[in-house]
Amino acid sequence: MKTVRLSCAHALFKFLIAQKTIIDGKKVPLFPGAFAIYGHGNVACLGQAMEEFQSDLPGYRGHHEQSMALSGIGYARAMRRKQIFIATSSSGPGAMNMVTAAGVALSNRLPLLLLPGDVFASRFPDPVLQQVENFNSPVENQNDAFKPVSRFFDRITRPEQILNSLPQAIQIMLDPADCGPATIAISQDVQGESFDYPEVFFEERVHEIRRIHPDPNQVKVAAEKLKNSKQPIIISGGGVLYSEAEEDLSHFAKKHNIPVTATAMGIGCMAKEDPYYIGGIGGLGEKSANNLSKETDLALAIGTKLADFTTGSWANFESDNFQLVSLNAARFDTVKHLATPVVSDAKIGLQQLSEALGDWKAPDNWYQKAIKERAEWEAYVEKQSGPTNQVEPSYAHAVGAVYRNADPSDIVVTAAGGLVGEVVQVWKPKQINTFETEWGFSCMGYEISGALGIKMAKPDQDVVVFLGDGSYLLSNSDIYSSVIYDQKLIIIVCDNGGHMVINRLQLAKGGKEYICNLRSARAKNLQFVDFENHARSMGANAETVNSTSELEAAYKRAKESDRTYVIVIKTHGYEWLEGTAFWESPTLQDPITKENKEALDDFKDGKNKQRKGV
Repeated sequence: MKTVRLSCAHALFKFLIAQKTIIDGKKVPLFPGAFAIYGHGNVACLGQAMEEFQSDLPGYRGHHEQSMALSGIGYARAMRRKQIFIATSSSGPGAMNMVTAAGVALSNRLPLLLLPGDVFASRFPDPVLQQVENFNSPVENQNDAFKPVSRFFDRITRPEQILNSLPQAIQIMLDPADCGPATIAISQDVQGESFDYPEVFFEERVHEIRRIHPDPNQVKVAAEKLKNSKQPIIISGGGVLYSEAEEDLSHFAKKHNIPVTATAMGIGCMAKEDPYYIGGIGGLGEKSANNLSKETDLALAIGTKLADFTTGSWANFESDNFQLVSLNAARFDTVKHLATPVVSDAKIGLQQLSEALGDWKAPDNWYQKAIKERAEWEAYVEKQSGPTNQVEPSYAHAVGAVYRNADPSDIVVTAAGGLVGEVVQVWKPKQINTFETEWGFSCMGYEISGALGIKMAKPDQDVVVFLGDGSYLLSNSDIYSSVIYDQKLIIIVCDNGGHMVINRLQLAKGGKEYICNLRSARAKNLQFVDFENHARSMGANAETVNSTSELEAAYKRAKESDRTYVIVIKTHGYEWLEGTAFWESPTLQDPITKENKEALDDFKDGKNKQRKGV
């Protein structure tokens, strides 16, 4: 067998460059790029290899390890898991900063390759700079924190170990059932050690994501359940997007006359004009979809992990006859709450389930009710998000102002906080695949970083970011990244004076304002940030507006800008669209105040409607 002698670091990147995938009929790199922040644990060897191979695998300078990894996640989501970004850091704090991003990738079932530096395999210099010692286990250090939030973890202590580790990591990241982040921690001394690698290891390999075909009996049982239902709904999740089953979903809904709702991660699988799309469901969702869920006798969940915000903490389904059918590539998700499972790719599963249903349709009076619910709720949302003269517009007003002026191809991005619920309800996608919210982990700080990755994946579309002042203060350095790498973003900063959606929850549970609201943060020298000039200092164009009409005009200027454009607007901290689903959150069981008692009554009402595991 022919061999080639390479350092472990060079062999690693040479192998990654040889991996290809097929997108739109064209062969492209499986790994399109790598974000990096160098330190003593990865600069000398991994860094040199990256520089030498930059024409085939371009590197991008990160400004915070968590942020750069979040950008990689945004890229993978926008590319529907067909390409994988790399993020490499030094050992120590740099590596630990990526643990949160690994949690985001794992929760959202998205691929990401993390390459943190590690301590010396020889252990001669131990304890090395930034090494966290485990007194009871010398083989463990800070990188072991990645294990619970990685789908695949390995520590490379000999250069030949990558021969087995890298192919395994790739297969897991490309597996629709097990997809998630892979962490390969590489010992610092091993990065520079050489080995005679087989040349065949570096031959080009073309990867295509497999489609899981369902068991015929599972399809048959699911079809019988559907045929016996009178008021079915579909809950479409992110798996519909990853499977590229948008057209199949629309065809299925129309053929079988079933209204479609969407999780926060599934929005974008149908355009607003689709007659069967009713809206978002659950804690972030719309009253139209939630009213249907309370009456439905069967929900067909497709590509969703059925998290609490989707199910109203399992209190959304009030019918005594309710049944659940779960179609998902991951077996783990198909059996939640004793669902009838269909382990399958969304596209293939919908096609085969439709064949099994034949000409069966759900009763038309149920569909007509769905249409009526949608029209009533849309009228409410349009009124609440329309033009206003109030001094401080609400989040909904701000989102509505931008939405009215957005092109159909504009991609909207948001994540944690109160903006997600408002964006979900106001921003009805004008075309499919233009809604990229992160809600699997609800990660503050994802907004700008994730949007950067999405823009890199979709350079011909404008990417619009909504975030609050809290998320901006938490993570904003990728404004600078977007400028230096010419990846224009349009960023709307809705400044409501603190973490006001949590302030809302604080009050709703009977507490008093404390810390969340900046005005109640015990600050001796309270000041409010000049976000406009801060953004300008990082090279972006920026302006502050004082009304929704000014925001509309500013958005048009942002569209014409040649670089990232930040628009700042003061928003109301206490005005929200109506919530229409229960969400179980901690509640004092022995009330102290009248407000605590009211919160407990609401809590008990929701708990009484909650499905107890079945």
